[in-house]
Amino acid sequence: MSDSEPFEPPASSAVVANFSLVVGGPFYALLRRLRLVEPAPNIGGRIAMLFVLTWVPLACLAALQGVLLGHKVSLPLLYDFSIYARYFVGLPLLVIAEVVIDPRIRRVVTTFDNSGVIGAEVLPRYHAALEDISRLRDSRLAELLVLILAALPFFMLVDQQEWISKGLTTWHGNASAGLSDAGWWFACVSSPVLRFLLFRWLWRYLLWSLLLFRVMKLDLNLMPAHPDLMGGLGFVLDAQRHFGILFAGIGSFMAGRYGNSIAYFDVPVRSITIPMIVFVLIAVVVVLCPLTLLSPRLSALRAAGLACYGQLATKLTEALDAKLTRERVGMGGPLPSSPDLASMADFVRIYAVIRDLRVIPIDRKLLLQVAAQAAAPLAILWIAATPAERIIAGVLKVLLL
Repeated sequence: MSDSEPFEPPASSAVVANFSLVVGGPFYALLRRLRLVEPAPNIGGRIAMLFVLTWVPLACLAALQGVLLGHKVSLPLLYDFSIYARYFVGLPLLVIAEVVIDPRIRRVVTTFDNSGVIGAEVLPRYHAALEDISRLRDSRLAELLVLILAALPFFMLVDQQEWISKGLTTWHGNASAGLSDAGWWFACVSSPVLRFLLFRWLWRYLLWSLLLFRVMKLDLNLMPAHPDLMGGLGFVLDAQRHFGILFAGIGSFMAGRYGNSIAYFDVPVRSITIPMIVFVLIAVVVVLCPLTLLSPRLSALRAAGLACYGQLATKLTEALDAKLTRERVGMGGPLPSSPDLASMADFVRIYAVIRDLRVIPIDRKLLLQVAAQAAAPLAILWIAATPAERIIAGVLKVLLL
């Protein structure tokens, strides 16, 4: 090949280098045509576009109807905590999640390819799995289904607060007059846009889980004595922990709604404590659940490692024992040399690593990070809605225990 000819990477390396959970699909293609992903990833531009599409029309229509501020209704738009939580916090988080999660996913994909965890003989099957996931990511049918689900009139089916607020006149409507103009925009445009972003992330999460499932079906070169206590798969955890940002976004939706309940419906803070805890637990389970796909391989690896190294431990111990007592000490000879004892100590440490190998690949740091991300918006609400003297008393009680 001459120096003037451009270098073209082989197809296998190209599919790894170009893999992404977020760069692709009809909606992304639309954003690219609108130049809203340039310069990539243009997170600020996309957030601004979605803000103009969702919140700005609400403010304009509410202002025209006199329900942006003032006393025409009990809950004007600018006093609605749920709107701030949705479009000033939740929506940006769902977009920012792309630059938080996708680089970690790409790193995991690349590490699988070049770390030796996947042997050269099965790499073609791994690359085929990546191609299949990419095709599903780009599927027009899948994204159409996501769009249809997002556009369903949830406000008429299950989400009555998007339709009317019983017992309270609000900017989006009331029980007697139905939806206002701003309420119709909220129900037909603003909320579906938010649901589309959320359901699209759910589809991506399913694709990521499917990829882990496909990888775990391959013949992997796992090492039971690997210091990460996961046979060499510890790098997967770094990607998984960052999915918690999605539940930070969902938690902000809940925090906004609970904020309205506390401020305008006299709901006590203590009544929402249990739902908050349940939400955090659900978030932790959902985020960490795909990691259990690694458990069968890790369980088999640990069992095989303990059996193999156990047999080797018996032989080494017998040899050292013979050298220490029968062959040397009993004959008045010298004690075993330091290298012998050091080798045995090293072997004991290696065996301890295998014994402690995590069959369920979840550590405390991962658990706390995901829980903290999900709980953050709700914790802020709880702190804001709880009198300062109660918080101080609670802190002092904990400190003095």
